[in-house]
Amino acid sequence: MKNNFVHLHLHSQYSLLDGAIKFDELFQEVKRQEMPAVALTDHGNLFGAYEFYKKAKANKIKPIIGCEVYITNDFTKKTPENNRTHHLTVLAMDMDGYQNLCSLVSIGYLKGFYRKPRIDKEILFERNSGLIVLSGCLNGEVCHNILKNKKEEAIRIASEYKNTFGDRYFLEIQGTLLKEQIKVNSVLKEMGSKLKIPLVATNDCHYLTKDDFQSHDTLLCIQTNSLVNDEKRFRFNGNEFYLKSRNQMMEATDNSEEALENTLLIAERCEVDLERTDYRLPKINLDENLNPDAIKELVNKSLHDKVANGVIPSKEMELYKDRINHELSIIEGMGYQGYFLVVYDFIKYAKQRQIPVGPGRGSAAGSLIAYLLEITEVDPIKHGLIFERFLNSERVSMPDIDIDFCAEGREDVIKYVINKYGEDKVAQIGTFGTMSSKAVIKDVGRVLGFSFADVNKLTKLIPSYRGKVYNLKECFKKVKEFRELVKSSDKFTELYNLGIKLENSVRHSSTHAAGVVISDEPLDRMIPLFKGSKDETVTQYDMNAVEELGFVKFDFLGLKTLTVIKKAKDFIKKKNPNIEDEIKFADLNDPNVYKMLSKGLTRGIFQIESSGMKDVLKSLRADKFDDIVALLALYRPGPLDSGMVDEYILRKNGVKKTNYPTPELEQILKETYGLFVYQEQIMNTASVLANFSLGESDILRRAMGKKKTSEMLAQRERFLSGAESNSFSPKLIHEIFDTMEKFAEYSFNKSHSTAYANITFQTAFLKTYYPREFMAALMSTEINLSDKIVANIIECKEMGIKILPPDIRESGSGFTPTDNAIRFGLSAIKNLGDNTVNSITKSRENLDESSNIFEFLSLMDSRKMNKKSLESLLKSGCLDCFGHTRSTLFNNMELLLEYVGQNNKDKNIKQETLFQLNELVTTLSLEELKEWSPYDLSKYEIEALGYSVKVNPLEIHQHKLSQINYKKISDIKLMSEKTVVTLAAFISSINIKTSKKNSKKYALINLEDSTGVLEAIIFNDELEKYESKLTIGMPLLLTGTIERNEENIKLIINSFNGGDSVQTLDDITVPLKINIEKDISIEQVGSLKNIFNKYPGRSPIEIMFRDNGLKAKISIKDFKVDNCKDLRDEVSKTVDIN
Repeated sequence: MKNNFVHLHLHSQYSLLDGAIKFDELFQEVKRQEMPAVALTDHGNLFGAYEFYKKAKANKIKPIIGCEVYITNDFTKKTPENNRTHHLTVLAMDMDGYQNLCSLVSIGYLKGFYRKPRIDKEILFERNSGLIVLSGCLNGEVCHNILKNKKEEAIRIASEYKNTFGDRYFLEIQGTLLKEQIKVNSVLKEMGSKLKIPLVATNDCHYLTKDDFQSHDTLLCIQTNSLVNDEKRFRFNGNEFYLKSRNQMMEATDNSEEALENTLLIAERCEVDLERTDYRLPKINLDENLNPDAIKELVNKSLHDKVANGVIPSKEMELYKDRINHELSIIEGMGYQGYFLVVYDFIKYAKQRQIPVGPGRGSAAGSLIAYLLEITEVDPIKHGLIFERFLNSERVSMPDIDIDFCAEGREDVIKYVINKYGEDKVAQIGTFGTMSSKAVIKDVGRVLGFSFADVNKLTKLIPSYRGKVYNLKECFKKVKEFRELVKSSDKFTELYNLGIKLENSVRHSSTHAAGVVISDEPLDRMIPLFKGSKDETVTQYDMNAVEELGFVKFDFLGLKTLTVIKKAKDFIKKKNPNIEDEIKFADLNDPNVYKMLSKGLTRGIFQIESSGMKDVLKSLRADKFDDIVALLALYRPGPLDSGMVDEYILRKNGVKKTNYPTPELEQILKETYGLFVYQEQIMNTASVLANFSLGESDILRRAMGKKKTSEMLAQRERFLSGAESNSFSPKLIHEIFDTMEKFAEYSFNKSHSTAYANITFQTAFLKTYYPREFMAALMSTEINLSDKIVANIIECKEMGIKILPPDIRESGSGFTPTDNAIRFGLSAIKNLGDNTVNSITKSRENLDESSNIFEFLSLMDSRKMNKKSLESLLKSGCLDCFGHTRSTLFNNMELLLEYVGQNNKDKNIKQETLFQLNELVTTLSLEELKEWSPYDLSKYEIEALGYSVKVNPLEIHQHKLSQINYKKISDIKLMSEKTVVTLAAFISSINIKTSKKNSKKYALINLEDSTGVLEAIIFNDELEKYESKLTIGMPLLLTGTIERNEENIKLIINSFNGGDSVQTLDDITVPLKINIEKDISIEQVGSLKNIFNKYPGRSPIEIMFRDNGLKAKISIKDFKVDNCKDLRDEVSKTVDIN
């Protein structure tokens, strides 16, 4: 070991955008160099410490957990003057040191953060136990003073550290070969000798090998938003900050052998053990009677209440009691009563606060205890769900109950938990964003100086499949166009090679969408913490690390659908206060609900909104709740790709016969037509055929999912043995086991599907019986997503629901249902923030039917209404109620703005002056102008609302369309497959995608006319040719081929006979046709000529001359006119026109 060396100062990718070392590559290199240990010392954080620890152990390398902390004079002072920080290398020597390091790093973020996470010497010295300190890099306080020629100050600081840390303090010499470092190393050696402080050699590693210098330099540019070619940007001097060998370190530190030997001595002293087998369950507050024994009383009371209310049949009471006793025996045996009570407590709080809570998710829905504690809302006995899928004594693991809350109430529940258990014992869980293939190409391309267009050429060739983006190597191998572009120039090759190096590097830390940890002790003893973007406390470790360290994680998920349901119920309660009971006791097999779903009207229906899910739903012909449960389980990549979904549909619809492997399995597989769809079916099969306990069958189910050969062999033997004892033939049992094993890969948790199907049914029920309230709630929840608003409006039209434009007197903040329509919400108008909307709703309280626009504006808060917001109000039609044309208001914009807030501005003036103001605004009038053209009305509504409510854009071109041969959407829907059609329509939504097969672009388009909505697809070549014309609201003439099946019809947009497949109606010219009978006078000719000159344009003129039965068609080439209504009116006074 004497001839070895250990790196004690190293920055991984968790030194965000500063370190470039990834752990898997690190440990390969450490093993190659036969180093026994390595340290991790990221900048100011411990983000990667647990992952580093686990991977080091797996590679039989000793992990040394450390941090390069930022030291300031006083971390409590957050001013520019106190912002000077110095680096210091701190290593955890033992568990005491690890806990102190966690605490210090947490303090740096939670209390000392000012541009960086800072601590000071006072807090460091207080918590020095178990820590080893190295003096740091050139930015360390000692080195900094040496470089400033303040040697005595450097000696004073080093002595201060030595007095506190004793033999746990070392002077750090580095092998970076910088001239400043060489000077500092020389002085440090003198100081070490004089002060009797040992030296230690490090290399401040930021990248793994010398060859990684360029990729690390690129990473620094991404961090600082600089170009690689910038002269004055931040950069590392030299290329020596890598994982050097012992020999290289000897040479780089001028043969400082003792300093190298000390790395080994430090490594031997460091021994941190993070392995845990126990769980840190939060402590229940005994003062509130939430002790472990309380669970029995709560469950029994709930059972009797549900029987009394008719929710559970009284005749089944004994069955439920037996299940309660069974579940409680397992829960109590594993000591998890407290866990259930913690969850029960915060869900009870949410419900008391009227915060909607989901019916359950995951395997917890299989627990009757959870149901009776109202943690879930799914009766597991009624739906045939198994408790052991959730918890069993054969598989010792923490229960995992994830909870959906209304997205708007989730933060309230988290605050309750923090207040109940203590700020130091509750945190949200951290996660890390990485640079995917597309992201890394964009980042690297930007710093290399690529134009956006060139970067876009490469990124648009990177396909994704079911949400997963291809990695760069995969693209290079599978996508020909990508490979050719990479090879086309040295620039693109460099971009690709650097992208490969940096792909999947950690880019930033963030807060997990759901995870919350609750502990029985202050978290920062074992888990370092930081502040999230919303000032929340977050763990520096990710979810896996938190759980492996024995802490209990809860998922508090914000579910938008629960918000939609809540808003819909609030609307409904105004006319039906019993809606809660109506849903609670609704028939889950209500035929009207499934009739609505069969029409494909699935906007807002939980989990089945996507076009793919909609197609499967139609093919499935769902007519009962069990179909929805199965659909949610089946619509996943595995079952879809394997053909299992198609097989299920054929059996369900009677096209294929349902067979069972043996009669004993009919009861288990009947609900899924003989297929193993649910994991619970595998468990029940093992129980029925082979005498497995349900706990044992859950072990089998897990083994099949993991596919470990040795484990599967043992399970097969156990299954065969048990089945043979029940007199089943070995051949049959082998076949059944093989089938189970095959389907185990695709089978899903029925408990989760059932719970989520419950939400699906609720949304479908509300949409069936209260369509306006439901769609208004949905649109209010998605009010800032204009593409979704457009899609929702289209579906409203299909449902026969009229959409009314916004109205300053009637519109709420969100969309609101009326007796027979839905009114646009104020918050859907662009350039209107929440403050402006609140000011509008407050101001209009003082208006009556006779109030004019000046009175309204005078009541507004001038800080909340500016030119942009007023312009959006009038363009959207929101001010139409005041009786002026929109063009009039637009033309008087400056005058209107003068009156905004006048009432508020003049509150302090004399009373008689205020009366004069009131009299003025009530008598003011505007000179009316002619209203904008239909096209401008439509254009401005789309600009303000994302959609044209008042005017159909096609109406603008009625005259032109009357002379064009085209089909309406209602006609097209009756036509046969492969028919070539031309239609006039406008685009109401467009979604451009990339094909997974060939990486080419295509677009899914919704087309609309006055008769309906039609889905269209336009593929790569046509899309590139016409993309500039494919904008929302644009009136178009489109040509394509009809594609249809039993349930659906689409238009494939493509060209025929050399014509354009996409034309804007603006670009289409329709000739002015004039009929002349016999001769016309010279005066008439002159009059026509003057009219033509008055209306220049692009339309040709065609004259049809008739005289004594003879006809002649004359085209006039000298004139092109604007074939508008005014022209036609004037010409008709002179001659006949068509």
